[in-house]
Amino acid sequence: MTRKSRGSGTVSSHGRLTGPARAALLLIAFGSTAALTTACSGPGGVDLGTDWKGARTFALARVDGLVTVVGINPDKSRAESLAVVPQQADDDDSISPHIVELADGRWLLTVPRKGDKPDRRYEVNVKDHTLDGLTGDERLRQILPGKTLVAEVAEVAEVAGLPDSKSASGSAESSVLVRDPGNWTTKRELKIPGTIDFAASDPAADKLCLGSGSGGGDTEADGNTKISVANLTDGRITAVSVPSGLDVSGLGCPSGHPVVVGSPAEGGSGDVKVSLTRSAAETVVSVDGGRTDAVAATDSSIVVAVADGSDTELVEVDSATGRELHRARVKGLAGTLNITPTSAGWLLYAENTVTRVDLGTGKAKRFDLPGTLLDS
Repeated sequence: MTRKSRGSGTVSSHGRLTGPARAALLLIAFGSTAALTTACSGPGGVDLGTDWKGARTFALARVDGLVTVVGINPDKSRAESLAVVPQQADDDDSISPHIVELADGRWLLTVPRKGDKPDRRYEVNVKDHTLDGLTGDERLRQILPGKTLVAEVAEVAEVAGLPDSKSASGSAESSVLVRDPGNWTTKRELKIPGTIDFAASDPAADKLCLGSGSGGGDTEADGNTKISVANLTDGRITAVSVPSGLDVSGLGCPSGHPVVVGSPAEGGSGDVKVSLTRSAAETVVSVDGGRTDAVAATDSSIVVAVADGSDTELVEVDSATGRELHRARVKGLAGTLNITPTSAGWLLYAENTVTRVDLGTGKAKRFDLPGTLLDS
C-alpha cells in the first residue's frame, strides 16, 4: 500500500500503486532557490511557512494550482507548505508525483513528464530549505527504499491498469529496477509476472514485497492477487501463497516478511474485527466489518485503518499473536489515504486534512493541510 517507512521498519499503504490519493494535477520543474522564491511570491502564489525544523514528515499537496512540499509538525498539529515546485510545459498532469524517505534520512520526490521523458527528481534539502534537482533516467517509477538499495517500481497500474511489457512468451509482466541510492546506478532489473498492484518495502531490509494480478483486471474483486518477495541483493523472487477467498487490500513488508491484508470475500457486517494468521512465509491479516484503507507493519505490531460508515477505526494488533493492543475510533473520518507513525501519535491523511491519533488514549486532533493531498 509506500509508503509511506520512517526509519523504524514501518511500511505503510503508501506502497500501493493505485488509490484515491493518486489522482491529482502535477506541476513541477527543475529550479534554483531564486526560481522557487519567484514561484511563490507573485499573483496566485502560495504562502510558505518556515517550520522546517519542526517537520517530522513531509507530504505533497496542490495549493492554488501549484505543487508544494508540505512539512507536518505533529507536536503542534500543523501542516504548512515549505517549498513550491514550479510548473513546466512538459509536466504530466494526469499522474501524481511521489515523495519518499530513504533509509539514510533523505527525502526524494519524483515527477512524471509527458511522453517517454524520464521523471524529474528532487531531493528535499532540509538544511538549505530548497529542492535540489537530481538526474533522472527512468519514467513512471515509484521509489521503495531498502537498507542499502532501492527498488523502482513501474507505476503501470496508476496509468492504465496494464503491465509495462510482455515476456518472450507474450504473457504480461512488469519491471522493477534495483538501484544504488548513492549514485543511482542500476544493479539489476527484475521481471514480475502480471501487473504490480501493491508494493511495500522496509528500510531495515533489502527486500521488496509485491502483489500482482494477471493484468488488466481488478485483482481485489476477482481474488487473483499473487504475492511475492524479491531479494534486492541477488534478484531472487519467491512466491507466497494467498488464502483463497481473501480480497487483498494492502501489503506490508517488515524485515522483508510479507504482511498480506484483506477481507473475506463474503464479509459480514457489525463491529470491525481484525484477525491474524502467521507462518514462516507470511502473515495474513483478515479485516471484517469495514473497508481497509491503509496498513502499517513492523516486526512487533500491525496497524490498520478501517473505514466504518462515516468513521474510521484505527486498530493495532501484535504481529506474532494477533492479540489486539490498541483501538481508537476517529469520528467523522470516512476514509484514510495513508497512515504514518510519529513520536506524537499516528497521522491519518485525508484529502484536505491530517488527523493525529494517540492509540494509547484514543484522543484525536484534526488539522488542515494547506491544499489537496497528492502523496504522503
